[in-house]
Amino acid sequence: MKRVRLTKVDLLSMGLCLLAILPGLMVYDRLPEEIATHFGLDGEPNGYSSRLFAVIGLPLVVTLIQMVYCITTNLFRKNRDMNRAEKVIRFLFPTGLYAVQIFMLMYSMGKATDIMTFIGVLETVLFLVLGNYLPKVRRTTFFGIRTPHTLTNEEVWDRTHRFAGVVYIIAGITCMIMTVTGMHAVLMFGLLFVAIGIPFIYSEILYRRVKSKNRETGVREDEV
Repeated sequence: MKRVRLTKVDLLSMGLCLLAILPGLMVYDRLPEEIATHFGLDGEPNGYSSRLFAVIGLPLVVTLIQMVYCITTNLFRKNRDMNRAEKVIRFLFPTGLYAVQIFMLMYSMGKATDIMTFIGVLETVLFLVLGNYLPKVRRTTFFGIRTPHTLTNEEVWDRTHRFAGVVYIIAGITCMIMTVTGMHAVLMFGLLFVAIGIPFIYSEILYRRVKSKNRETGVREDEV
């Protein structure tokens, strides 16, 4: 059985998740007993958690999820070296946690009220970061557009991820415009699902084209 070790990058990303507890502790006595932790599409809170769980419990849960993610991805990696893209993606979860935690605390203290603008900014940044780094993710990693066809064909993997990078950049710019113009949250969530789905559809179409081309040139699929 393969022995899985956590790298320095893994430990640092998990440590950042734990540090998300600190902002809440700094203002703990100023927080209400119940804190809004879930919001509806109308921007109004529809779910609450205790102050203790919101400040300490949520970061601990996210830290556990990050640890499981790191262990799982290391199982699929053939070597322990991560390129720059993989390292950046490793920190998306902790960074998002910080953003959510800070907004949640500010909302509970009445210093932030526009949840839709926050979601729009967060989605915009996510799309732009993924659009820039996703094309550089290697096929051996756990992260990426993992389908039977992208995993077994290097050309399909590379071209799909380059295409996805363009799609995500466009989606990020579109989301930014939606946020500035105050479009409804349903449209932003719809954009999220469309942007995620298009590369998967593209990979299927691309695979069929590559397979057809290889058949014409006499190249076996296991040689690609």
